[in-house]
Amino acid sequence: MAQEHLLPPPSPLPQFRRRPTFRNTKTFWIPLVTIVIFLSIFFTPLPRTYDEHRDAVIQSITDTAKDVLPPVLSSDNWHPTDLDNVKAKYAFATFLAGNADQDENWENDHYFIATRILAYQLLHAPETSSRDKSIPFVVLVTENVSEEKRQRLRKDGAVVVVADFIKADWVKTETSTWQDVMTKLRLWELDQFERICFLDGDTVLVEPLDAIFADKAVETRGTLTQPAATLSDEGVMPLEYNFAGVPEMNRDHGYPPTVEHNDYPNVGYLNAGFFVFKPSREMFNYYMSLLKLNGRFDPQFPEQNLLNYAHRQDGNMPWTKLGNEWNIHYPKVDDLLGGVKSLHEKWWSPEVEDLKPYMESWRWRMEGHYEARDQMLTKDYQKHGLKQES
Repeated sequence: MAQEHLLPPPSPLPQFRRRPTFRNTKTFWIPLVTIVIFLSIFFTPLPRTYDEHRDAVIQSITDTAKDVLPPVLSSDNWHPTDLDNVKAKYAFATFLAGNADQDENWENDHYFIATRILAYQLLHAPETSSRDKSIPFVVLVTENVSEEKRQRLRKDGAVVVVADFIKADWVKTETSTWQDVMTKLRLWELDQFERICFLDGDTVLVEPLDAIFADKAVETRGTLTQPAATLSDEGVMPLEYNFAGVPEMNRDHGYPPTVEHNDYPNVGYLNAGFFVFKPSREMFNYYMSLLKLNGRFDPQFPEQNLLNYAHRQDGNMPWTKLGNEWNIHYPKVDDLLGGVKSLHEKWWSPEVEDLKPYMESWRWRMEGHYEARDQMLTKDYQKHGLKQES
């Protein structure tokens, strides 16, 4: 497939409300900005590889933006970066753990870069950002994520929440990047939100996702009271809950996937890389009670198997299936062209080689956007008490 069919269309730089001094020059600034951005986009060579042209593209976007746009910008482009400032019913969220080797070279931290791509896509990119601008992007980080990385995510517009580790001696996994993944369950403590849509860090958006909060699958349900599914050694279940997700996929699948075509290894088994839930302290406490029971679930996929046990289909809180148009694991080009809204895949190493140009293009777009934005929003950052990174 030709590369240009997979790359997202270049997006314009954000629109900004100008100072009163620019009020009478509106007819001057809008055409000028439009022309310069148009020229910068269409005369910037599309990269054949990420390494080949990345720096040139970023520098071109940055230089164009800082020379044309007014120097003082509106807070319309500001996203709250403190949880206390957030007044929203819904949120998007992801989880970021620290590196085991404590390598602070950001270029080597693919998941950190992936989190920044998500921030860009959810908050800024015209094709994928939420149409409801009140919806925040929460990044739950472990204590060993450096302050420099936390600060960078705040500057990107994310709400950073530092979480205490959740561990159990009997829960062990062979995958190094999953060692602290149980800490993800701390998201259920954020009960100021009615619903949260969780996305794994290795997710790349194709379209906006905020309509998911109106999907019938995410409606709150009453907890069942089947005696056979109520075990005396487990904690008390909440009276109501909300938990909807997508099944794990076979690598070889069609789009849209179906049970009839054997596209799922087990349609009742949830992939914990994309789901919507209702935060609840009662639910969090119930999960913690399961964590104390050695062998209650298979620890190889730690939080995924805990959630599959707690929300098993024959239990009292069965999970509800979302349509795979929202998210798909092991994506292929046919999924992208078929209309899926998000891809659960590593941007730096997709299994399908033809997806690589599309996935990598989001990195250079993200970096170009933030390098330009850092320069343009210096005064806004100072206004909101954030230090500009050198």
